[in-house]
Amino acid sequence: MRDAGQRLAAAGVENAPRDARLLLAHALGIEPVEVILRETDAIDIGALTDFEQAIQRRLKGEPVSPIRGWREFYGRRFIVTPAVLDPRPETELLVEQGLKRLPTSGRVLDLGTGSGCILLSVLAERPDAIGTGLDISAAALGVARSNAEALAVSARVSLVEGGWGDPMDGPFDLALSNPPYIPEADVAGLATDVRGYDPHIALTPGGDGLGPYRAILAAMPRWLKPGGGIGFEFGIDQAAAVTMLMQQAGLSDIEVHQDLAGIE
Repeated sequence: MRDAGQRLAAAGVENAPRDARLLLAHALGIEPVEVILRETDAIDIGALTDFEQAIQRRLKGEPVSPIRGWREFYGRRFIVTPAVLDPRPETELLVEQGLKRLPTSGRVLDLGTGSGCILLSVLAERPDAIGTGLDISAAALGVARSNAEALAVSARVSLVEGGWGDPMDGPFDLALSNPPYIPEADVAGLATDVRGYDPHIALTPGGDGLGPYRAILAAMPRWLKPGGGIGFEFGIDQAAAVTMLMQQAGLSDIEVHQDLAGIE
């Protein structure tokens, strides 16, 4: 594990020791916390081979989540494939704030659901709620469906293939969305493990990156209940622009929160 961590660090991988530990735990079929407890154990040659293959993939830039096939998000394990955005810890803030605003027996809409991590986390936390996930990608919806089954919330979720402005079976009490928001001009500067492995369609909508917000807010009156709420994740330096778009759409009581890194 030390050797692998050193090789990853030499290749410029951030948090190299952590990634080495996570991948070793994956190869051994144990929890990461168990790795240190078992550091004097002999390693099966098959597991050692699996570990080295995983390290080679990480050295080429592939993130830990697709190597393992899953990511932990809001305390639960979500299947991750090349068809969906790898969930980030920062997005848990959207779930946290959404849960505070969802009324009893409320209906929640997740626009651009991907793996389903936002919507399914809300439903797993709130057995009284029902929800709908919208995505333009049939492959992504397949991943979300598998995650819904694994979390035993399938009976309370509808997964719909479609775009931002398509008619929705509302009305909804709450809408949440982590849409693609990276400006087209910024994509080339993204880290390799983002640019090379997350779906391009989940990273940028092209142009200034604000297109999804405009489309969602234009369609919002058709499916959001009066007095309902909508929550967005957005990129660095986009807070003012998204706030303005929400104000222009007639929304009030707009709040901007900071993520784990202190970014709006």
